[in-house]
Amino acid sequence: MPLFVTVTPGTTVSSTTTLSASTLNLLGTPSVDITGSVDGGTLSVADGSLTLAKFAPISGSRLIGNGNAVSAYPAELSSTDLAFTASTINIGTGAVTTAKLADSSSTTTGVTYAKIQHVTDAKLIGRSAGTNGVAQEITVGSGLTLASGALTNGILRYTTSAQSIPVISAGSQAVQWLTTAGNLPSLSVAPQMVRVVLECFTNDGPFVVGNEVDIQSVVMQGFQNNFPIFNYVPTVSSGVVSGSNIFLNVWFSSQTPGNPTPFASASTSRLFVLTSAGAYQELTRANWKVKAYLLYASTWA
Repeated sequence: MPLFVTVTPGTTVSSTTTLSASTLNLLGTPSVDITGSVDGGTLSVADGSLTLAKFAPISGSRLIGNGNAVSAYPAELSSTDLAFTASTINIGTGAVTTAKLADSSSTTTGVTYAKIQHVTDAKLIGRSAGTNGVAQEITVGSGLTLASGALTNGILRYTTSAQSIPVISAGSQAVQWLTTAGNLPSLSVAPQMVRVVLECFTNDGPFVVGNEVDIQSVVMQGFQNNFPIFNYVPTVSSGVVSGSNIFLNVWFSSQTPGNPTPFASASTSRLFVLTSAGAYQELTRANWKVKAYLLYASTWA
């Protein structure tokens, strides 16, 4: 079938038409309609010259494209995941399913935190309804604190460094830890629980390295002429000074309680503990060190 070309002037001039620049411009821009088909050869169409109305009608709720993996002529494409209106196209309701979301494989993949609805401040996300279901906001209970990205239980647990036990001849019999010396954390109240132990650093009798003996189980026994003249346990004291500086003292002594005169020399003052066999076991001072465990819970105040 040949091509038929119809040229329609942009305007018609009659004997009464007043010639003007706009009329002459219309005469120079006629519309051209071409119908028929090209029998052999090619026909060039200027870019942007075809309007949408010149295309063949498309079925409802369809797109024009190529869904093949290779080059092909355009075809109508359909999708149950798209929602069409007269002028828009959107993702259909329920179209985004779990299977269509990529699994997270790093901190930058998967659904980001920014895509999740806002959460009330100081709340956790979880579920406590007793059944499976959607996530809920969980209230942080008493005794717990959620702040600055951390969940804490308000309990401070601290272990001091291990220090040598003073020899009897030493001028000071105190073992001390201080916040100001960097030995203890800063805290406005004294620890509520303090447990002081002797830790074995060299095997000693039935005790091996790493064993611990509670300080309350230790007896300091003074001898004179091979006769015991006094028994006592080391004293532990702790507190707060200057608002937030903790101190912890463990006092050993070479003197009889209440009497400033030493009754025993370094060679005759000894540390003893009661063993599982029911007998006292002497401890070699140089084989042991003293340390402490501190515990504070704000909810106990």
